[in-house]
Amino acid sequence: MIKLETDRLILRPLGTKDFDTYYSYTSVPENMTYMIFGPYTPEEAMRFLKMCETWWQEDPPPIYEFAVILKETGKMIGNSGIYMDDERRLTGMLGWCFHRDYWNKGYATESVQALLKFGFEELKLHRIHAECNADNIGSARVMEKVGMRREGHFIKNRFDRVGDKKMWYDEFFYGILREEYLAAKEK
Repeated sequence: MIKLETDRLILRPLGTKDFDTYYSYTSVPENMTYMIFGPYTPEEAMRFLKMCETWWQEDPPPIYEFAVILKETGKMIGNSGIYMDDERRLTGMLGWCFHRDYWNKGYATESVQALLKFGFEELKLHRIHAECNADNIGSARVMEKVGMRREGHFIKNRFDRVGDKKMWYDEFFYGILREEYLAAKEK
């Protein structure tokens, strides 16, 4: 079993045993405002968790979806992952979702730092990228804090749900290369 650790967090494979906590934040509209999925019904949440277990059984997994656990309490506070872009496994995309009670405490940043380390040092990825709704300032800050650069601001790039409405919205795209990550780590 893959387990990533930071000062305050443990990241371990997400699965069906995490249903209660996962559903507690993925079913809440406010928590899912900027996500392209959710709010989830119980059936949708369980279906996703079963998919996660299937991904973890593949060798190698096409998606590494982690439960984010507070070391101090053992409580799950969110999930984050790396999603391989293609079969060559040279690039990946990051994603994360945290219970709103744990926003603005640095946990998302800490988990993304662990994912970058895992992606570049263990998976040997060439490039990692992420995107967010341009109004999602919290996620944009996370990407900037971990050393990712904004590579684009795409105007009305995606037609999807924002809150309870479907609309066109702007997206920020961020990325970082393995050599940039390693050079920053040496400083």
